[in-house]
Amino acid sequence: MDIAERKKHWCDFYNGGRRTIALIEMDYGERIYPSPETMEAFFNYTVHKYNVQMDCLGWLDDDRIPFISALMGTDNFAHAFGCPVIYPGNNNPFSTPVVFSAADLAKLKKPKLEDSSLMEIIEYGHKLQAAAPGALLQLPDVQSPLDIAALIWDKTDFFTSFYDEPQAVKDLIAMCYELLTEFFDLWFKTFGKEFVAHYPDYYMPFGITLSEDEIGSISPEQFLEFSYPTLCKLSEHFGGRIGIHSCANSKHQWGVFKSIPGLVMLNLVQPDSIIKEASVYFRDTSCQMFGVNQNGCADPGARVVLQGYARTKEEALEKLERIRAF
Repeated sequence: MDIAERKKHWCDFYNGGRRTIALIEMDYGERIYPSPETMEAFFNYTVHKYNVQMDCLGWLDDDRIPFISALMGTDNFAHAFGCPVIYPGNNNPFSTPVVFSAADLAKLKKPKLEDSSLMEIIEYGHKLQAAAPGALLQLPDVQSPLDIAALIWDKTDFFTSFYDEPQAVKDLIAMCYELLTEFFDLWFKTFGKEFVAHYPDYYMPFGITLSEDEIGSISPEQFLEFSYPTLCKLSEHFGGRIGIHSCANSKHQWGVFKSIPGLVMLNLVQPDSIIKEASVYFRDTSCQMFGVNQNGCADPGARVVLQGYARTKEEALEKLERIRAF
């Protein structure tokens, strides 16, 4: 099955003409994490992953579309606002806050995109394209405006400010939304509108995808007040389609999730019992993607991405056969 046919399967899946997508994740060997000292090795590892996926096209009949990844860490937008970045070595980089009070926030300005560290990510995208001409790009990490704000503003003060300084919280979220939108307007103009989400790695021929994790710490009323408006605006701005990942304990937010316009993919990272409930709850709302070992959680009426992990060719073929049978 060639790449064009795989893309058609995904489009049919989103349009309701197909119920399942099958993905096999191959073992890529020892993982390299990005840091200023390891960028050459990390880049070579990224190209290696793409080459493995391209090789699988010849013998593995799943629905994966090979991609080359711009994914590094959650720090990218927070770093553009001046947040320091930590490189742990055994994991992806992350940022530390630069705002500790509403008074600090009053001094913070939204950076100009063209002068910010985000332009380094655009340059890296060009480097990836040169290494893999014609390949789809996996997006750099995309946190929601709320989640970016929670990286910039120390969470101890950030969440109490929902009550004490709500306008300040909204002002920071608005700045994050504006910078996020400016960046991805440029990204899609430069690299095309089809892509692979930053997490998990599903294909999107349209729209935008992001992580929404801080909602586990707030009420549905606060979700509606502080985050929901920017999610709706992002969906509308990028063509009326949005995919969302959340690893928060957010069952109390499912009703809000269900009302987000243009929600086409939802990935919840939760125990099997919760995923089984979600499979039923969202089966008429959006497609869903589960964890590698959660295929059995799928409700018969849901549209789902079924996954397997394999270390060898033989294991990959066997797991794909089981997924197809399921």
